[in-house]
Amino acid sequence: MTPAWVFGLAGLIPFVGLAGIMAVGPAHWYAVSQVLLSQYGALILSFVGALHWGYAVQQEVKGAEAWLRFGYSVVPALVAWLALQFPLGIGMQIIAMSLIVCLVVDLAWLRMAALPVWFTRLRVILTAGGSASLLVASVV
Repeated sequence: MTPAWVFGLAGLIPFVGLAGIMAVGPAHWYAVSQVLLSQYGALILSFVGALHWGYAVQQEVKGAEAWLRFGYSVVPALVAWLALQFPLGIGMQIIAMSLIVCLVVDLAWLRMAALPVWFTRLRVILTAGGSASLLVASVV
């Protein structure tokens, strides 16, 4: 297993763990777990956007494509920050749906890029795990 898979899958631990605490854990841990999960989701959404900054730098994009790629790369961070301004349950839903939208955009861009197949698989698994955790936690 490559380091990307190990660290990527380890990144699901806070998602699943905090959602699990909210669902079945002690009541006195619910509120802090909800805040931590919202913040972690926002952080990961920001990271997903930052991937595109890295792609753009690595590929040395220019002109209109540079405006598109660098511009898109900051949108997830702005959405994540905005989601944290909402009540926690709604914010988690915004973050979850944004992760899914980012995956759809990424899959379209990844088809045009020379990235390894394992990366697409990993992105799908991580997005599914993170989004599912946020959505479940937003309604418990």
